[in-house]
Formats: sequence, structure tokens, C-alpha cells
Amino acid sequence: MSAALDPAASPSSAEDAALLRESGVLDELFYRAEADLPEMADAAGHYLSTGWRLGLEPGPGFSSDFLRPYYSASGHDGPPGLVWAELSLMTPSPLPRNPAEAQVLADRIRAGAVFDEAAYGRQLPAGLDPVTHYVLIGELLGWQPGDSFDPVFYLESNPDLAAAGVHPLLHYIEHGQREGRPARPVVNRLSFPPLPEDGRPVMLFISHDGSRTGAPVLGWNLIRRLSRDYRIVCLMMHGGELEADFARMASVVIGPLVWEEWKAAEMQRIAERLVALYQPLYAVANSIETHLMVPPLTRLGVPVVALVHEFATYTRPLRRMRDIYDHAEHVVFPAQVVARSSFEAFPELRERRGVHIMPQGRSDPTMPAGEAEPLSERQRAILRPPGMEDAFLVLGAGFVHIRKGVDLFIAAAATARRLRPDLKLRFVWIGHGYDPEKDNTYSSYLAEQIAQSDLGDSFAFMDAVSDLEPVYAATDAFFMCSRLDPQPNVGIDAVTRGIPTVCFAGACGTAEILASDPDIAWMVVPHLDAHAAAQALCRLAEDPALRAASREQVARVGARAYDMDAYVRQIDAWGRAAADPARRARTDRLIDSGLVDPDMAFAPGTAPEEPGAAERLAVRQWALWSGIREASPTPLLRRPFAGFQPQVYARAHGLDGPQAEAEPVTHWLEQGRPAGPWLREVFSPASPPPAPGAAPRMALQAHFHYTDMAPELASRLAANRNACDLLLSTDSEGKAATLRHAFRHHHGAVTVRLVPNRGRDIGPFLTGFAREIAEGGYDVVGHVHGKKSISVDTTLGRVWCDFLWENLVGGEHAMLDLAAAAFAARPALGLLMAEDPHIVGWDGNRAVAEALASRMGLPQPLDEAFDFPLGTMFWARPAALRPLLALDLGWEDYPEEPLPYDGTMLHALERLMPFVARHAGFTVGGLRAPGTSW
Repeated sequence: MSAALDPAASPSSAEDAALLRESGVLDELFYRAEADLPEMADAAGHYLSTGWRLGLEPGPGFSSDFLRPYYSASGHDGPPGLVWAELSLMTPSPLPRNPAEAQVLADRIRAGAVFDEAAYGRQLPAGLDPVTHYVLIGELLGWQPGDSFDPVFYLESNPDLAAAGVHPLLHYIEHGQREGRPARPVVNRLSFPPLPEDGRPVMLFISHDGSRTGAPVLGWNLIRRLSRDYRIVCLMMHGGELEADFARMASVVIGPLVWEEWKAAEMQRIAERLVALYQPLYAVANSIETHLMVPPLTRLGVPVVALVHEFATYTRPLRRMRDIYDHAEHVVFPAQVVARSSFEAFPELRERRGVHIMPQGRSDPTMPAGEAEPLSERQRAILRPPGMEDAFLVLGAGFVHIRKGVDLFIAAAATARRLRPDLKLRFVWIGHGYDPEKDNTYSSYLAEQIAQSDLGDSFAFMDAVSDLEPVYAATDAFFMCSRLDPQPNVGIDAVTRGIPTVCFAGACGTAEILASDPDIAWMVVPHLDAHAAAQALCRLAEDPALRAASREQVARVGARAYDMDAYVRQIDAWGRAAADPARRARTDRLIDSGLVDPDMAFAPGTAPEEPGAAERLAVRQWALWSGIREASPTPLLRRPFAGFQPQVYARAHGLDGPQAEAEPVTHWLEQGRPAGPWLREVFSPASPPPAPGAAPRMALQAHFHYTDMAPELASRLAANRNACDLLLSTDSEGKAATLRHAFRHHHGAVTVRLVPNRGRDIGPFLTGFAREIAEGGYDVVGHVHGKKSISVDTTLGRVWCDFLWENLVGGEHAMLDLAAAAFAARPALGLLMAEDPHIVGWDGNRAVAEALASRMGLPQPLDEAFDFPLGTMFWARPAALRPLLALDLGWEDYPEEPLPYDGTMLHALERLMPFVARHAGFTVGGLRAPGTSW
């Protein structure tokens, strides 16, 4: 924050002067003439220290007298030109500098009849125009122009507008209102009633829907049981038939919302309000559709148990599942088939902690006993029409959708009729959604299938009913014909009632339960094989004794597999454990320690702003993933602070197993920050080495397959004091000439050498300049290259290269000088690498690395978890590289281009660098330029 926005800061700092110049508000020629300054005088410094107090303007068209009272009304005193420059950083749109420019914007806003001048004006001193204040500074500070519009929310919920840098209120008045964009968050319209004061803890339940379908019915049953011990706050993300039923069981119901309100910005505000008002112990998120609520809740310290009923196969976009898998403390799948679908999409999930497979129990009907409507005569006639009273009744149930396999149900009915025309069979599908007149995506095709199948009186559709009990009582067999179904309630109902159930292998959780018992496993037929299903149903229809035995066997299996009380107890146990006060205390200690570096722990621009959220997220990620073999299972798993390798610590202290009680970050803190292989010394401008002796003689080997970045490296080198010889390599004479020109002013010897296009950047280092490195008399050698990886996004590759060069060579800080001082002060230091926020492991390179390690005589097995110089950029003592140089690699030893993404000698050599240095008797350290990340 500049001096203009921070009264305690010095008003003439170099940073403020630079900002003033860069903003364009300062016209130095104009100002020198106005202030009568000599040509070489510092115009910015004069304005900040003296000129603005004298009423001098920083440039033509700038009116300080007009702007100052509006800025001061918001608490921003100081040089008006600097305030303007600081505010300009907050928006790409040009800010008004004078009354005329402000008037243009103010008139457009007044024309919209949205701005509440009276209410807004009550925040201002008398005499200031409310709309003018808003366009000059109020909107940028998030002041609301009235109850009907929130500028901060408008930009957060419309990232396209934020990126375009528009004025939010103007856009809403002139475009957004017509486009139907929401003007204020839904949290403003929602009611948040008070909870009863009875001493019970609070639990938050998030239901994605209120329809009378599987997940909401299960959710209602969970709330009914948990409400004995908790005050339940239920957030309904969408309405439906069960709204009144939820309201009857929960202490408080918030919502329902509508689909259009399902936005991250909305969910963030709802989460904040829920946590502030109700302070829930934990939350249950029922369905992947609740995913937007999970990250903000966990950032606010509320652990989440997520019930995932959906298959990754049909969930789109797939990244919605990441919100659950990256943030929820516990993830509960109802069946192996559901979990397997997510494991295939997210292989690392198999090793994540807190992932469970547990079928729910049988759900009770939501309607109180006696309130359900009995079956009408017409409905009874559909089940068993005249002449079919003694028919073998096969039931199918669910909303009419291709996922439910209604076409397969019809196909099985037709096949059974053909196979056994002697049997009296009746197939009835019960559920909403069959409408061939309006639904031309599925129903119309089913109608044609029925017409072509010659089903006669053996098949019928029946609309959904509020109470299935009399339907189950009339049913002889249930056909679970879904293509994909998690652990459907109708299947649980049928099995627990002892109704023989035929289903497809690999299509639903019901099949897993039945297949687990050899007596009834025959009812599970091959995947989507309607003919086999028809044969199984006919077998039941023709044999009353088999049918009776099957009823007993199915009921026995159902009683064992489906226990709702046990299911609810276990979910509650996981939620309570995640909310354990001891765990919160450990996180609080980490918050108090100030160790977590948001620039390390989070990708640029993603660090949470809520106090303590960075520490909570870092702890959660390492609690969930520290036992995983893959080093980077999620983009959120990053180094919490420089110099610490959590995976090494976790393995050394038994914290890498699925049952580990703690995660490595807080455990290390609790144990008194012990030293070990999980720590290395990190040098930064804020923590430089002690005063060194003589500066080391240094050389930097830089390879440029692409030479466009050479001038940038030359500029970065020039910011350092230490002399450094350059050993440059490229593959053509034209590129060599470009390099000679780029480094013509370098203070040190420059050697440019042509090398073959083999070995990427490592070949030029280990082969092209092997003699200079080993015998050139250098104390320290470095290696960088102009990275343009074709295996990653071009922009990402450039950001990564900038990060490495900033940390190893410098830019804002003289990092080459810092590296030289570190080597001079630490004789045992052998390798310095940039402190990379990412944790990367062997990936597909271990086998190649082990072969190379054997050639170098390195001890094996090689560590499972370790750090290495990502991108193969580093500083090292030649003696620390001796085992590598002793390989005496020739150009023919390197693989030919094009190279695969992973699994080559080059990737293995990159990872072996720290092993080599330590084997040579040296230590490994890190360099950290503050504020850098990628």
C-alpha cells in the first residue's frame, strides 16, 4: 500500500515515485515547468514531498482541488496524484481526473435509476455529490450504490466483465440488467432463522435437490436420524416435493436456491453467512452437485463429509469433482462401481486418505404413516389388470431416463414373452418421465420399441406414487436394469424386503451386494444382457420353490449389507473426528507460527484472503495426500514453506499410511521443528548467509535452443555485482551470433560454442562444457537455459522459466550474488536450487535413474520422496558433480529427438542431482526470491 492509502507510510518513498511515473498521471515536463524545477530534478519526488502541498498538479487536466475532498471522505488523504495512481492499479478503465470526466460517468449512472443517492450520501460529508464520489473512488472500494446492487459481487460472479475492466454499475445499467445478470448476491434475499437454544451442536446438511428421488430421500433420512443429536441447518440448493419434509425434520432450512444462483461467488457468501451465524461442527454435502459449497466451507474451517453418488463417467465438466476430492475431509461412495469410476478419472484418489466405500441403509418413506395416498383402483389395475391377477409381476422403478435402462427393461419383457409364452408375465415400470408426446429424446423411442415388441398385456407404465409399499407387496421380482446406478434406494428397498432382484454386473451397487453371496449370485447377469436377465426372471417365474428360497436368501443378504443406523453413525463419527478440537488446535498453532508462505502454498492469485484459511488449506491437503506415492496428485498439494519437504518427513515419522493420526506440517511443528533430511538451508534476501570470505570464481553455462530470451538473461546478470564467466551453447552459427550480441556488455568472459541438438540442455552442460566445468578452475558453476517446453503450455513454460531465473540469477534481487555468498560461507554446500513450490517425484523415471545410479556407485534404493532442481537449473560446486562428470557421456549417449514427455535419461539425470551431490559429500540448499511463484 502506498503512502497515499496508508497515512503511516513515508509519502516520498521510491516505490511511490515509481508508481506515480508508471501510472501516467505525472507529466514530468509539465510539472517541472509548473514547479520551476531544473531539467534533471526528480519531478516525482518533488511532487510527493512538496508539490502537492503547494497545490501543484501532476499533469494537465488533473484537478486536485476537485478530487481531494472525495478521496479524503473515504479516508485516503495525501497526494491526490498518488491516490489516483494507486486506485488506477485496481482497474484497467481510466479514472476521472477532473469534474468534466467525472460528470460524464455520473450522468450515465443517474440515467439508470439504480443509484440510491440519499442512502449513499449519508456516508459522506455534507456538500459532496454521492454519484461523483462513487465514480471517483466508491465503486473501487466496494461501496454499494444502494440495496439493489453490489459492485464487488457483480464482478466476482461475472469474471468476463472483471477481465474486461468494465465499470460494474454502468455495465449493469446499460447491459447487464437486460441480459439478466444478477445485481446482488442471493444471500441478501435468503432468510437465516435463529436456531433453538438447547445446547446441541450444529450440523450443516447440504441437499442439492428437494425432489422425491434417491439422494434427497437419503438426505431426509440422514437428517431425521442426526436431528436427535444435532440442531440441523439444511441448505437446499434447489426445491422440490420434499421441501416441507425437510422443514419438518431440520431445525432451520435455508433456501431453496435456483439453478441460476449456483455460482462460486454466491456459494462463498452463503458459506460465510452460515458459518458466522451457526458455527456448524461439520457439514455433510449430499451429491457432487453440492461441490461449489465445499471449498468455501473448508476454507472457513468447517470440515465436510461428502456423499458421492454420481459416476465420473457422466459427470461433466469433470472438474466439478475436484472441488470435492481436493477439499472434503471424507468422501463416501455407496458402491465399488461408483468409486471405480472416479478412480479411473482420478487415479490418485485410490491412495487419498478419507475415501470410503459404504452402502447406505434402507430409507424410510418421507411421509408420516397414514399420510401417503393409497393406490387407486386404476393403479391397482395397472399392476394386475383383469385376467392377470395371478401373473408373475416384475417391477422396474425410477425416472424414465436412458441411464435407468427402461429400454432394457422393455427388451427383457419382450424376450421373456418369446422364451416362455406359457408363463403369465407382467412387467410394470413405475416412475415419472414417460411422455412420448413431449419427450423426443427418449420417451418417443421407448414408445416405438413397445409398439414393435408385441408385448400385449405383459407390459405397462405407471406414474410415480407417494408410497411404494403396496407396490412392493404385490411384486414377485424386481429388475434393476440401470446402465449406471450407484446404490439406488429402490434396489435397497427390494433386497431388504426379500424381493428376488435381477441386475446387471458392473452397472449398480445392488449387483455387488447380490454377487457377494453364492446362493443368489446367479441373479447378477452379464452387463446389459437383457436376454440373460429375461432367462433369470423366467427361472424365478416357473419355480415357486426357488422363488421362496430366493426371498429368504435375498432378505438375509439385505439385512447384512444395508444398515441405515450404522451408516449414519459412521458418517457422524467421521464428521466429529474431522472437527476434533485437537486438530483445530494444531492448525491454530501453525497459524500463530506464521510459517506458511502463501506464495509457496498456493498458485499465483489463488491464496485465500480469509484469516487462517491458508494454514487450514495447507494442513488439509497434506492430511489428505501425504501418504500418496504420486508426488503431485492435485494442483493444491504444494510446499507450505521454503526448505521443508513434507513427504520426506511423513515417511520418516510413519505419517504416510492411511491410518496416520497427524499430517507432517503440524506434526513437525509440535515436535519442536526437528532437523533432518526433510529440511535444507534456504538463502534469501531476508535471510542471507553470514559475512563470507573471498568471492568464489563462478561460471554460468546457459543453453539456448531458442535465443529470444538471451537479452533478458543478460539484463538479470547485470543486476549482480559478482563477476561470472558465461559458457553459452546453441546449435547454429546464426543463433551464436545472436548470443554474442546479446551478451556483448557482460562483465566476464563469454564463450559461445555450437553443439549438436542432442541431450536438450543437459548435453551441453555435461558433455559440451565438461572440461571447463571439471578443470576450468571454477569454484561454482551454474546451469540455466531458455526453457520453452513443448510438453507444457507455452505461457506456463515461460512463467516457470521466469520463476527459475528470478530465483537463481535475479531481477528484483541479486540472487547470483546471494548464491556466491552462500557458497563462500558454507564450504560443505554443494548444490543450490530454486525453492520450487511444487512437489514432484520419480514419475516414470525411476528405472532409468536406478541404472544411472548404479553406474555412479550411488547407494540404493533411492529415496522415494525427495526434492531436485526442477527444470535442471541450479548452482553447484564442480566437486559435487564429479560422479556425474565421471560418466563421461558422449553425444551418442543422449536420446534422439523428439523425446517423450517422461522416462528418459535426461529426466532421470535431473532427478539424480541431489543424490549425486550428497554422495560426493556435500549438502543441498535452496534459494528463495520472496514473492515468487508459478
